[in-house]
Amino acid sequence: MPHKRFHCWLIFSIWIAGFAFTTQAAEATLDLAPKLDLTQLRAWINGQKNIHTLSAEFTQTRSLRMLRSPLVIKGRFYFQAPSSFRWELGDPPKTIVAGTPTGLIILEPAKKKVIKKSPFSSGGLISSEEMGIPLPGKMSFEMFQEQMQVLNFKTSGPFCHLEMLPRDARATQALACIKLDFNSSTGHLLRLEIVTKDGSTLVNEFSNVQINLKLEKGCFDVDFTGLEVIDEKN
Repeated sequence: MPHKRFHCWLIFSIWIAGFAFTTQAAEATLDLAPKLDLTQLRAWINGQKNIHTLSAEFTQTRSLRMLRSPLVIKGRFYFQAPSSFRWELGDPPKTIVAGTPTGLIILEPAKKKVIKKSPFSSGGLISSEEMGIPLPGKMSFEMFQEQMQVLNFKTSGPFCHLEMLPRDARATQALACIKLDFNSSTGHLLRLEIVTKDGSTLVNEFSNVQINLKLEKGCFDVDFTGLEVIDEKN
């Protein structure tokens, strides 16, 4: 799987946690599609700073070379600026990841175990290899161009399809492409696909996206009662 660091300038999923790439000095690469009209992409990225809350449902499909059939599971995601989120995979949830400015919590109800991790570093980095979900952030279009290489960008009215790779060569050792579909009119992320060089894919398809609506009180709380707590902050 790819290097575990990917800067989340995207709207929702890795809106979350596991698949982030470092934003340290990237090696220069040539743009493969320098003449594309990226006007709608620029507006969509710059508009992420206006997202204060969001919730969405998603269907995750993971296809691996060693598996005969893909793994499909449904989930939900909640976000509140600047950095609080809750990600649930399965119904009832098999895995819950909750993030706040003070740290990251990974809960596995069946194992009655919860892991506490250090807070995210500044700049909106999250992990998302397991989730493939991006968080809204404050990255500008100029910052995006410095860190990401656009391979292709197509539009059909407000519907946009983006294909890209990180400029940092370390992040692309196993990564073939990141594909993103979004609606530039509503700001909604529709689909996120991560493709590795061995042919494996991780796809999240989003639905029932709600932006800047009031979230349920206590949405990001986690009950530790009866759970083994493993603190990895230190």
